[in-house]
Amino acid sequence: MRYRKLATLTAVVCLTATAGCSTEELGPARTDGTVRTVLPSDTSSFDPALTQGQQSFQVANLLYDTVLRRDANASLVGGLATDWEAVSATEYTFTIRDDATCSDDTPITAEVVGDSLRRLADPATNSTWRNLVFGPGDVEVTAEGATVRVTLSEPFTTLPQGLAIAQAGIVCPAGVKDPKGLAAGTVDGAYSGPYVVKEARQGLSYTFAFREGYDSWPDYATPLTGEPPSTIELSISTDQSTVANQILAGDVELGQFADPDVVARFDAQPDLNQYPITQASTYVVFNQRPGRAFADKPELRKGVAQAIDQEAFNAVFSKGTSEVLNSIAPASFPCVSDDRSLLPGHDPEAAKKALQGTGGVKILGNTANRQYSGGADYIYQVLTDAGVEAEIQKLDNATFWSTIAEGGSDWDIVFLGDLNSVGSISASLDRVMGASVEDGGRNYSASVNPEGEAAFAEGLAATDEDARCAAFERAQRSLLERTDVVPLVGGPLTYVTSADLTMSVYDDYADWATLRFGAS
Repeated sequence: MRYRKLATLTAVVCLTATAGCSTEELGPARTDGTVRTVLPSDTSSFDPALTQGQQSFQVANLLYDTVLRRDANASLVGGLATDWEAVSATEYTFTIRDDATCSDDTPITAEVVGDSLRRLADPATNSTWRNLVFGPGDVEVTAEGATVRVTLSEPFTTLPQGLAIAQAGIVCPAGVKDPKGLAAGTVDGAYSGPYVVKEARQGLSYTFAFREGYDSWPDYATPLTGEPPSTIELSISTDQSTVANQILAGDVELGQFADPDVVARFDAQPDLNQYPITQASTYVVFNQRPGRAFADKPELRKGVAQAIDQEAFNAVFSKGTSEVLNSIAPASFPCVSDDRSLLPGHDPEAAKKALQGTGGVKILGNTANRQYSGGADYIYQVLTDAGVEAEIQKLDNATFWSTIAEGGSDWDIVFLGDLNSVGSISASLDRVMGASVEDGGRNYSASVNPEGEAAFAEGLAATDEDARCAAFERAQRSLLERTDVVPLVGGPLTYVTSADLTMSVYDDYADWATLRFGAS
């Protein structure tokens, strides 16, 4: 767990840029076991296989246990599985624990886990996370005794990591039988995790209640201490300053902040816990479906890259606090390219020459917070300065992700924040190469890149780390030389909790199910 605890006597509240700052005491903390928190966007679905966006993943973490869980130092720990084995790059076995139950007291057996995984793998479910978890090939899931066996038609060495993401949460039989109710959060027996949906007011607020008797916690390297919240009350607001005020007043116990100015307000706060992470990688993606502005036009895509100044974008997005990216994942990820010569570099004159008069360009922006909204405005401005006739449409976070996940949508450029739940470059590469989302893949751009796809497949099949990295680096080289994406910066996020509330963070992955009062 990584966090910073601040110990001073007063809180600084900056009211406006011109009014200066004043100090005030923090409001009283609640002592009834309830956590109140605020998300910047509504959850898209309570069905983990269909959920979209970071906020929905956080909710899924509370409601559904996974086969494996993330732990410190890029390691995995058993969740619903006590043991697992990679028999080969295409075959994996998992031994399911014998003490876990669903929220309706149905025992979670290997058959229950197998049914949920088969549902996720079934193309009819139409989950955009299927390939992230199982890879692009056919999937066979069998259950015998306490063992679940997953057999793949194509090698996929990141399967164990995929089974640790919230989107692979195990849905209990009651939820599998009622997919509409599952998505709406109205199936009481659907949940395998520590919390259930107590009340859902779509677009307004949600209440989650801890399951009495739940005790299926993973055996983390650092054991969890303290008590889980009895209730989690969740509301929705995009105004980070207001949420900061609520934390200061003692009205909210957990907040998340991407705005560096808002985060700076906590630097003089007494006893609050801060958890700074890099939550996403930001980059520009082009819609390369036939008939779109950038399809089969690498010179125009390169022109867009030349119009963008990464440092200037960083100043707009994070006031220069973010990591400037060389590829589509942070430098801390294994196998990420560090070759900046593959990026065109900022050249506004060359951009104008390439882009002047390009018309009908439609940009999608995300209003998840001020940073993403401002980043989209920057992209729009530099393209219009380069002579592009563009229009911009901004969507809330859940709608943004649902829209681009549909495939074939009416857009040409998106600036997105890729939340890589798996922690592997492969989980970002298949966002922009391989099968398109409408064809059952995860590729938002629908680009066709045989050279890059071959290298990517080679990396997924490699069991030797050096060979895997060499293949993934070739895939990145192809991607960047074609300018299928424009890398931008990392997406910083800081969680702030009240003095008596803690949360575990594993390699920039904040696990809401680990929230605890009174942890030692």
